[in-house]
Amino acid sequence: MNDYSPIFLPADNGLSTPTIRQVIDHGTIGPPQAIVAQNFLFALNAEGVTNLRRSIFRHRRTGAPRYVCGYCQEPVHIRVTPVTASGISDGRRATFAHDPRGVARDCPYGNFSGHDSPNSVDGNRFRGRQEGARHKALKAQICDMLQADPQVATANVEVLVTGLTSDGDRTWRRPDVLAVMHDGRRLAIDVQIAAPLIHTIDGREQFYAAQGIAWHWVVDTDQAGLLRLQGFQDLVLPQASRVLGFNNQAAIVAKKEKQTCFHLLHIIPSNDHHHFKVRSKTIRLEAAFSYAGFPVGGPARHATDLRALGFFNAIYRGDLSRAGRIFDLMAVTCGAPGWAAACRDHLPTAITALVPLVGARDIAVETSHLKTLLTDNQTRDGSGILPRSWVFLIVALAETDPVLRDRIAACGQDILAFMRVAVAESEANPTASRQLLATWGQILHRLFPRLPT
Repeated sequence: MNDYSPIFLPADNGLSTPTIRQVIDHGTIGPPQAIVAQNFLFALNAEGVTNLRRSIFRHRRTGAPRYVCGYCQEPVHIRVTPVTASGISDGRRATFAHDPRGVARDCPYGNFSGHDSPNSVDGNRFRGRQEGARHKALKAQICDMLQADPQVATANVEVLVTGLTSDGDRTWRRPDVLAVMHDGRRLAIDVQIAAPLIHTIDGREQFYAAQGIAWHWVVDTDQAGLLRLQGFQDLVLPQASRVLGFNNQAAIVAKKEKQTCFHLLHIIPSNDHHHFKVRSKTIRLEAAFSYAGFPVGGPARHATDLRALGFFNAIYRGDLSRAGRIFDLMAVTCGAPGWAAACRDHLPTAITALVPLVGARDIAVETSHLKTLLTDNQTRDGSGILPRSWVFLIVALAETDPVLRDRIAACGQDILAFMRVAVAESEANPTASRQLLATWGQILHRLFPRLPT
């Protein structure tokens, strides 16, 4: 494991734009809630800011905004001051701002009319600019490396990949490198030197997920300092704070060992929020597929892809707010409803009970969470879904995982008795479990690859 030098953020805390004092949250269970914007944002760390920005963007694309201005009721998003200008990386540099409007409206916190679209912003940024030498060199080196890997059938640069959107419309992308394995699986690589916009990140994630292609952004390991830019944070932090890196050193190692070599970069914010440290470890092609959610050699016991790992970590630490934002990002690529619907169906309770079991946590903690799941009689919205309706998931996973079976048995006879009652109840009336599997099957298979189909 290598440690790169900390990335220091110079101090300059000026925030010049008028700030919205209160927003209305429409994403909660029950009626919308009024939130004091500053108190809410200032409590977020760097990852919280990024996950919130991504979650808001996702809701905006569905036409159902998560937050609206408390004054004019218009949709709002998160605007951030760059860490290089503010000297901080957490929510103290964030404010709510109105989404662009076709027609200006009277609001004391700004009208935000006539703003350019994301596509035009990208066009202005790169108009007339040729591909950079560094980007071109990394792309060529990655392609050469994959072509030389015996596991790869073909590898080419900028191959046109066509596909369908979730709405059935035709769409396409040209990844910087596309590699096809001998077993037919595909790995797409996009080298990213400049900080991307959220709509670019989201669009590519959705496209490759819809086409069943393993896909990674790859950044320049030698320019790890760029990861402090917000565009890269929007990319990296929702991926369990990890991203693939590549440089000349990786190319040399790959050529010598005749196998693919990437760096897995892990961004760790400092406790004082004034700098990041970037750790690096070398990974091979199998791990690159696995971290993209396409494990080689059969399914893993539990998810290894970067987004699912971030979700599990948030649940494990009890940070349901962060877990919900990551869940919303996973849900859209799995065709599943969002976090609010998951909460109504008690999915967080089920996952909270399972994560300590699969992580081999203290047995007392595991027993407590399992008891809560199996004995809670609370329903929401008259759906008939009880927390213990999820017993089918525990049973299905235990049938494929002897380690999990042993952990459940270690929780004691009381827990086993509760499980037998819940299983009998589910078998007598399987409607709830069938409904849960129909709604959440895709995302459950992402979290638990061994879950039977």
